[in-house]
Amino acid sequence: MTRPIICLALLPLLAGIAQAAPQPCDSVSLCNAAGTAAYQAGRYEEADEAFERQLRRAELEQDSLAARELALNNLVVTSLRLKQPGQARAWLNLALAEGMQGNATRNNLRSVAAAVDYPQLAASIEGRYLRYAGAAVWSSLDISRQADGSYRANFSPLRAGGKVEEYGPAAIGSLQGVLQGGKAYFQLAAAELPRGCSVQLLHEGLDIQVLEVLDQGCQAYGGAGISVAGSYLKVSAEPLEPMR
Repeated sequence: MTRPIICLALLPLLAGIAQAAPQPCDSVSLCNAAGTAAYQAGRYEEADEAFERQLRRAELEQDSLAARELALNNLVVTSLRLKQPGQARAWLNLALAEGMQGNATRNNLRSVAAAVDYPQLAASIEGRYLRYAGAAVWSSLDISRQADGSYRANFSPLRAGGKVEEYGPAAIGSLQGVLQGGKAYFQLAAAELPRGCSVQLLHEGLDIQVLEVLDQGCQAYGGAGISVAGSYLKVSAEPLEPMR
């Protein structure tokens, strides 16, 4: 009489094990396998997380060009499945910037080109832009058109560091202000910038190049090692509004 009682007692435990969330992967190959399984099952957010972990580990390997290309292309196709063509464009751009030319990169070139609404992105400087910070995380720039016709910029720079998965980015920052200028050249007017500091933007085509004075007193808008300088890739015509 005890045997069925023991079996019934085990059922909730077995069910809990079966429904438990998968453990995070800890190697390039395991993360590729975990992400691929989730992708094939239609669990695209889970796949995206696994492929980001795959990329972080690939970036730590020596001679990791092929491993990084695989991870980046995994993220491209997953972003497309998540209806995020701008993010797919950003991941693909990383591969292209490093001269990656494998079959997956060439195939995804066509897929991303078909998915991205380039005329919409090119219609205005307004929108959301990303700059890669390493370790599968991105700094962002959001430019919003104001009621008076001016543009306001909101920079959210990150420094990834080596413990993103455990503690988040090593440093973050926030810099906001009005863009002064026109056509392709703008300068940021921000109260947080001391005298002698400046942030300049060059808007060519879809994307933006940002230059700033690099001085200990000019990056007080964020933690150690923070800067807004760099190349920003446009991913959406709609900016994210800053959290209040």
